[in-house]
Amino acid sequence: MSWNLNDKTLQYTIPFQLTKNIVREVPAILSPEDPSNSVAGKIIVVTGGATGIGAASAKVWIRAGAEGVVIAGRRKEVLDKAAAEMEELAKSVTRILAVPTDITKVNDTDNLFDQVKKTFGRPADVVLSNAGYVSAMLKPHEESSEKWWTNFEANVLGTHNIAASFIRSQPNPKKPVGTIISTNSGLAAVMEPGLSGYSIAKLAAQRYIEYLTIEYPTLRAFTLFPGIVVTDLMDPNFEYYAKDKPEQTGALALYLASPRADYLNGSLISINWDIKEVEEHKKEIEDGLLKIKYIPMLPASGGNGFW
Repeated sequence: MSWNLNDKTLQYTIPFQLTKNIVREVPAILSPEDPSNSVAGKIIVVTGGATGIGAASAKVWIRAGAEGVVIAGRRKEVLDKAAAEMEELAKSVTRILAVPTDITKVNDTDNLFDQVKKTFGRPADVVLSNAGYVSAMLKPHEESSEKWWTNFEANVLGTHNIAASFIRSQPNPKKPVGTIISTNSGLAAVMEPGLSGYSIAKLAAQRYIEYLTIEYPTLRAFTLFPGIVVTDLMDPNFEYYAKDKPEQTGALALYLASPRADYLNGSLISINWDIKEVEEHKKEIEDGLLKIKYIPMLPASGGNGFW
């Protein structure tokens, strides 16, 4: 679709839009039914995998022929229900595993990846770190410090625990392989009253993903903006802007898990961006276009200072 600046539903899309075309559906190039997007032989772990974006993403990987799909979440009964639905879709082609997991507890995340190895005989290939938390839209003095800090426990510590446990599960943790995809939010890039905890935590999580790629050059890691999708976590105030589809995240994850996306390693990408347009700018992206950076200010770093 093309941009319509008079369309008020684009208020939280345009500020993060990189390509001329805004994508609102799974494009043909990312379709799980396309043989070129097959993930046969791959095992994916999806945190927050029983509901919303996580569940939709897991189903995309099933449709693409994954060997195994592992869903993780805190509520066992919800996980079991989701796993039963996925097993019907899988038709014995994909093996489904549900592992109750609290991502803020390292014992839980270590157990998650231990269960993957016990079930499949080897570590996972791809992790979609999708579980998260957003507190109510309250200013700092209106919310308890514990609730405010939970944003960091789930979105930063949780991201770290999942990544660290995935790395430890590998034969050589000093040189880990595979792909980590962190579901983030455009709210990391804007300042919205009442969302300080969530926004700052998501910004930190993006930087964490960038760090993984310099500390583990053999690992592939990406930050993914999932657009605006109606989920259980969404504040009702944002439903008016929710025009994206939950399965778009899973489809983009197929792309990121393939060598085609190597040029994006350490970078962020949005489900609203046109992949064909993005690929036309591989050199700029490899040079850091889509990573956090300060604008040069002092002459020593290429800026003009205040003079």
